[in-house]
Amino acid sequence: MFCVSRRGLFLFPPGDCVSASCENIWEDVLSDIEGRVSPATFNLWFRNAKLLRLDKDACTIGVSNSYAAEWLKKHFSAVVGKSLSASLDREVEVKFSVVETKRPDPKRDVPRKDARKEKEACKKASTSYVATGKVLRLEEFVVGPSNQLAYMSALEMLREPAPSFNTLFIYGSVGLGKTHILQGIYNRVNENGHADKAIYRPAEHWTNEYISAIKKRCVESFRNKYRRADVLLIDDVHFLSNKSGIQEEFLHTFNTLYHSAKRIIFASDAHPKLIKKLKQSLASRMMSGMVAEIHPPDYETSVAILRAKAGASGKEMPAEVLGYMAERLQNRSVREFESALTVVTAVAEAYRKKVNISLVRDVFCGMSSARPKKVRIEDIEKCVAEHFQIGNEELRSSKKKRSQILPIHLCCYLARLHTAASYQEIGCHFGNRRHSTCMSAIKKIKARLKEDKELRELVENLSEAIRPGSSRSALNVAGN
Repeated sequence: MFCVSRRGLFLFPPGDCVSASCENIWEDVLSDIEGRVSPATFNLWFRNAKLLRLDKDACTIGVSNSYAAEWLKKHFSAVVGKSLSASLDREVEVKFSVVETKRPDPKRDVPRKDARKEKEACKKASTSYVATGKVLRLEEFVVGPSNQLAYMSALEMLREPAPSFNTLFIYGSVGLGKTHILQGIYNRVNENGHADKAIYRPAEHWTNEYISAIKKRCVESFRNKYRRADVLLIDDVHFLSNKSGIQEEFLHTFNTLYHSAKRIIFASDAHPKLIKKLKQSLASRMMSGMVAEIHPPDYETSVAILRAKAGASGKEMPAEVLGYMAERLQNRSVREFESALTVVTAVAEAYRKKVNISLVRDVFCGMSSARPKKVRIEDIEKCVAEHFQIGNEELRSSKKKRSQILPIHLCCYLARLHTAASYQEIGCHFGNRRHSTCMSAIKKIKARLKEDKELRELVENLSEAIRPGSSRSALNVAGN
């Protein structure tokens, strides 16, 4: 069989590729794909892929795991197929297959250490700060569609000898697992006997330590400690907001580590661009590698999280109970899952009752009446995006396409109606717009609501979807 590529004519039998031929063809394809996607996307999904098999009408691409295979199939089959077809001068079907590779960390499969050793590991070295008081492991992190990108990126940061990118920024609402991932990375490095090379710190503790170093006149020692680290993990980066001097010091530390090809991992409640009063130079550096958002878990992931949390506490719950709880906790934070499980278990033990749907329903009614659900801007964004069948990123875009104007204006209006966010906060979330632009958008929606019956119905439906049972009427607000 002859194969024509940009590098010339190759001869190899149908089926399995001759290694040199496959490598040459795949090198052409990768070169083309690299020009079509962002550097971070290329490094994460394509750099370690290989062309395994080439038949007459199909080719098989080897990837490292099943998630990568599913992701590439869903999002990049057309891109890979177009590049391969152009390189081979014929149409081919693209398939993805998992290739078993040797794990870089052989200690992943060893039995877990006992609790005493885990606590000792948490307290090791002055470079460790464990906010949860327990060892958090990546193996115990429940992975689902809402957090897969962040989890896969975390595993990439542990790749030896070097990851595809050396900075990772994970962001999302409170209680979705950002700290778990960061401490999981730290503890994996710690298990390999390199705890002195990795430093985990919440940004607040890093700031306090720096201020203390200034007072004690030992800034140079402080700088050496952090700038000689191989892995630096900083949690709650948004704490650096509006601290110009602290940000400047942190920027120098970042630059030193970055230019030394060290690994830097951040976590925050917001995207770097949306952290208030964060220096543009620092924000751009934080976005220089992979940026991954964690979303609230869907139903299936919620069930898996509840099952894992219940199992970790030694409690077994019927599948129907977990399903019932997941339906009512879906899109909430993992911390609320833990709270619900704790309350249900405590009530069952206190009244010596069996855990069933009836008991859980009574507990949830009490919890709901005591604390109503808080609406977040992200909830509004998701609801509006689903209605108009557009991506969340389009609502956050600073560009003004005609098709985006009404959805963005509705987001601003609904955010002002259902949340306590200021005009500035709303405008910043939706395209980094000025507060005056946000006010103008809300004013236009209010004006249209007085005359547009269809828009009034849409706003009512969206309001109901965002906050079921809300006593606040969009019609009443529109008339104010």
